[in-house]
Amino acid sequence: MNRNAYVIVVAGLALFGCASDGGVAPNPRTQVEMRHFQTRSYPTDDARLVMKAMVNVLQDLGFMIKNADADLGLVTAEKWANVEYSEKETKRARKKGTTLPASVVTACTANVSEFGKECRVRLTFQERSMGPAGAVIEAHVVDDAAFYQAFFAKVDKGVFLQREGI
Repeated sequence: MNRNAYVIVVAGLALFGCASDGGVAPNPRTQVEMRHFQTRSYPTDDARLVMKAMVNVLQDLGFMIKNADADLGLVTAEKWANVEYSEKETKRARKKGTTLPASVVTACTANVSEFGKECRVRLTFQERSMGPAGAVIEAHVVDDAAFYQAFFAKVDKGVFLQREGI
């Protein structure tokens, strides 16, 4: 193989090896996968009991309830957290000209509905990074199954406590 052909092959491999996928996640979750871990059924037809338990859990975790409509089975809540940075992180961001989030907002939307002799809960969590002036820098839906499992474990306990009147 002559030298020019070799250079072209190596350059081509380097070019395609560094190609971007456009920021698309390699294996994005499907809607069915998301619904599967965002939904839990409880063996009761008392949606109000489940809704109250969920509101209590959200409040225990520091969420502020924004809206709760028992007729619709809808609950919305938010939790704000300030973000602290080291001096090194602040200097690096200033040097790059990037804005660091001043706070992170975790929002929860829940739908509680009776389904036969069961009550189904579907949750969606979203995280938003907020700039110093309050503008949204980045927002994404939480798609971590373990996060939802941990939250539902707390709701399971909350339903038990609510049933027992504790």
